[in-house]
Amino acid sequence: MTVLLAGLALACAGPASATALPAATGSPAAAAALPLGGAGGAARFSAVGAHLPFREYQAEDARTTGTVIGPDRAYGTLAAEAIGRKAVRLDAAGRYVEFRLARAANAVDVRYSVPDSPNGAGLDGELAVQVNGAHASSLAVTSRYSWYYGQYPWSNDPADGGRRQLYDDSRLMFGKTLPAGTRVRLTLADTAKLAWAVVDLADFEQVAAPGRQPAGSLSVLDFGADPTGAVDSSDAIQRAIDAASSQRRTLWLPRGTFTVTRHLIVDRVTIRGAGPWYSVLHGSGVGVYGNYAPHASSHVRLSDFAIMGETTERVDADQVNGIGGSLAHSSADDIWIQHTKVGAWLDGPFDGLRLSRLRILDQTADGVNFHDGITNSSVTDSFVRNTGDDGLAMWSEHHPDTGDVFARNTVQIPTLANNFAVYGGSDNRVIGNLATDSLTQGGGIHVGNRFGAVPLAGDTKITGNVLVRTGSIDLATHIGEGAMWFYAADEPMSGVVDVDHNVIYDSSYEAVQFVGSTITNVRFDHDLIVKTGTFAVQLNAPGAATFNHVVATQLGAGGRYDCSSGFTITARDSYGWSDTHCGYPAPGALTISAQNLQFVTDGIGSPSEPQTVTVTNPTSRSAHIESISTTGTYSISTDCPTSLPAHASCAVRIVFLPTAHGDRTGALTISDGTPAGRYQVYLQGKVVQSTVGNLAAGKSVTASSEIGGFPAANTTDSNTDTYWESAANAFPQTLTVDLGGVQAVSRVALKLNSGWGGRTERFAVSGSSDGVHFSTLSPASDYALDPGTNNNTANVTFAAAQERYVRVEVTGNTGWPAAQVAEFEVYAS
Repeated sequence: MTVLLAGLALACAGPASATALPAATGSPAAAAALPLGGAGGAARFSAVGAHLPFREYQAEDARTTGTVIGPDRAYGTLAAEAIGRKAVRLDAAGRYVEFRLARAANAVDVRYSVPDSPNGAGLDGELAVQVNGAHASSLAVTSRYSWYYGQYPWSNDPADGGRRQLYDDSRLMFGKTLPAGTRVRLTLADTAKLAWAVVDLADFEQVAAPGRQPAGSLSVLDFGADPTGAVDSSDAIQRAIDAASSQRRTLWLPRGTFTVTRHLIVDRVTIRGAGPWYSVLHGSGVGVYGNYAPHASSHVRLSDFAIMGETTERVDADQVNGIGGSLAHSSADDIWIQHTKVGAWLDGPFDGLRLSRLRILDQTADGVNFHDGITNSSVTDSFVRNTGDDGLAMWSEHHPDTGDVFARNTVQIPTLANNFAVYGGSDNRVIGNLATDSLTQGGGIHVGNRFGAVPLAGDTKITGNVLVRTGSIDLATHIGEGAMWFYAADEPMSGVVDVDHNVIYDSSYEAVQFVGSTITNVRFDHDLIVKTGTFAVQLNAPGAATFNHVVATQLGAGGRYDCSSGFTITARDSYGWSDTHCGYPAPGALTISAQNLQFVTDGIGSPSEPQTVTVTNPTSRSAHIESISTTGTYSISTDCPTSLPAHASCAVRIVFLPTAHGDRTGALTISDGTPAGRYQVYLQGKVVQSTVGNLAAGKSVTASSEIGGFPAANTTDSNTDTYWESAANAFPQTLTVDLGGVQAVSRVALKLNSGWGGRTERFAVSGSSDGVHFSTLSPASDYALDPGTNNNTANVTFAAAQERYVRVEVTGNTGWPAAQVAEFEVYAS
């Protein structure tokens, strides 16, 4: 894939992806014209993105009898989750996409989407593969590992509404080398199994011959491992690992698919395969893990094999990651990881891990996460696509990640959060990476004090990266999130962040954003912003930053968004973005009749009365409508055409249909297909029986602490989609509600969103008539909140008492290092 910036080519795949790029210097005229650079602008970018062994071919650029869908960036649509925001839909038997090879290849990996089954378990099918007009093979496709529903952490139940993570990958070896010029056709041959298929792209590759067993090594076959996969080889391979470790010999994983259904524990051992297309560990629960700190494994070398999981749902309590544990002074190289929860989730503290040439696809959570005090470690030359959370992340929970590097990686389409994220820590670097197509609640590169991380310190460097079609819109606030954004959520950010020689291209909303508490010591230098959906810089926080030699052009709404933020920008030799605006621009020319809608129903499965949103084109020319979609448990019907005539109107009819107790939010999105052209209506549905008799509803509530965006007031708003979260790692924490007068109370209900994974929190309840002197109503006890058994609700009962103030004290949470409550309800009985 090649992105052209007015003559400036950024190669996004293949060995040529390490392309040198000119720096963003020069005059306003030069910035507007591109290519970049003035009379003396000779500085260069370092290598951008991973050196990849394949060439990526976009389906929309191929010969096809299908229908090109997109462009679109509306969450929940097939086009928005496609690389480049376009794909090809095959919806009749015999329709095809045909690729012509620019260079020889003997294998292909295809990114596709096929429909889900009504129960969410998935449908299996195939695409016919022809080579130069002759049938060659079939490509197996399935929706078992795609199509998630509801709200975080999502489910596999279509009844939960919405949809996300719609694509998957399937790979095939041809058995021979196809020369350049070969035509490879993918055809939907039979619609009896699959009504349609969408093809996003094909990665064609010349795979080397399988490697040979190293001299003097042990083989897993010697310990009874089965290369056919018919027998579970978990125990046999573990015995082989232990023997190789004790004898200080390399362990050989030969060609074959080995069924593994648990973690393989490694320490002081080298495991080498014949190559990731040949040697495969496959199964439900498969993973290669080090011991956990403080007894971390060390001197582990993993290379040249694949880890293929069977994870079909995100469950945060489960450890079903490809690589995990603690691996000090170790390395993993040329590993293909697919269908696990996280490609590599490493838990510190430990030092000295090197991850390189990883290929991580189709994860339900992160690609790689350096978690909790991992130091002097790196991820380089790796390719990550279609993660359910951050692509590559450093999370300094408890202990700072320090001296870590993400360099020359390519991360595509995280379906939640960011391509690259740095949460706290010290002296870390993000260098020479390529990020494309972020979807929601995140951007291309994110730096923040969030999630209870050790605050940012030292000098964090963001250097020589290219961000393409990144950034997103928050579905609740309708506010854009930057392609590169800085968020002081937990506390102010004062650690130095150097941002230099980066390119931000075609951002969905603003290119750069500051949000939260005070942010200082961010220094931009020789950065380029080209083509934004809205602003070059959006200021949603107080603070200060310097911008030297920062050039912006083709801005959708203007240079700066600033509504008296208190943020100071010091700019030198910077052009194209000095104008300031207060107020977000309209998505486009259309008008919609509502911004917020509330729905009420009296029971599970009982639909609400429908409500209608009218869409009007007030202009004298027709207006394009690319898609209309919803999130949450809402159904829609519409008479809106793809081209709405001048001065015409159409209607979208919306119904709330809850599948579980609790209040449910969602968003209606009407997209015109342009980057920031998304009109949104916030939807809130209430099951009225869920809060009848709640004395705390709408009352004033205070907390011992709270983090930005998650205040105590969220616990009395009768909405389980909003919640309070305390400061991290600082138990006990308290919530105190003022009922407005002394009343009889005998029960407290503490709720989380019913879509969250289960956890146990420790609660004590006390009461007071004056807000000063509290007496115990219920002593501290552990309460299991489980979405399956009690709808994530803890009911605390006690002897009836006359109280005005009711306080809950939280002293533990197995699901998160902070107190969390979505609804704090108080009842007389």
